[in-house]
Amino acid sequence: MARAGDRFLMLDGSIYSVLRPAAETGGESIEMEFLLPSGCVPPPPHVHDHQVEGYEVLEGDFEVLVDGTWRTLHPGEIAEVPIGATHTFRNRSGGNVRVRNWHKPALRFEDYIERIYVTLRDNGITRKRDPRIPIYLSMLMFDYPETIRPARRRERIPMQALARIGRLLPDRSRS
Repeated sequence: MARAGDRFLMLDGSIYSVLRPAAETGGESIEMEFLLPSGCVPPPPHVHDHQVEGYEVLEGDFEVLVDGTWRTLHPGEIAEVPIGATHTFRNRSGGNVRVRNWHKPALRFEDYIERIYVTLRDNGITRKRDPRIPIYLSMLMFDYPETIRPARRRERIPMQALARIGRLLPDRSRS
């Protein structure tokens, strides 16, 4: 279980830092800070069926897609993603972006982020173009259905196939 101050360094150089874990809020929310380098790997368009997600830009320009519309947020600007809205984000600014992120209620979002980090690390994945990454990430998304799911059929179907393949691979993070 993640604690305040835990930092998860992803292969693309992104850092996900836990500011307020679910344990501190009685499960009402999880608050993190994302440090996203330019060109970071964005999550596929996804949905939270039971959570509101929010972003507050602390530094840089951050792009967020909500229900088909891209918006560029600047420092001090906030966007909230309603329950059930298709969304993703990216950083194509040429520099780093720092974003405060929250999910209400927390559900298992912090566990999901930590599990991504642990799975990739424990399975020896060190390059951001390792072909196993989409396999493991697809598998993990389907392990947290109450927290996150692929939004559209065009992502969901291939991710389901990749998740099935992933279940056949050795997974040292579960040992």
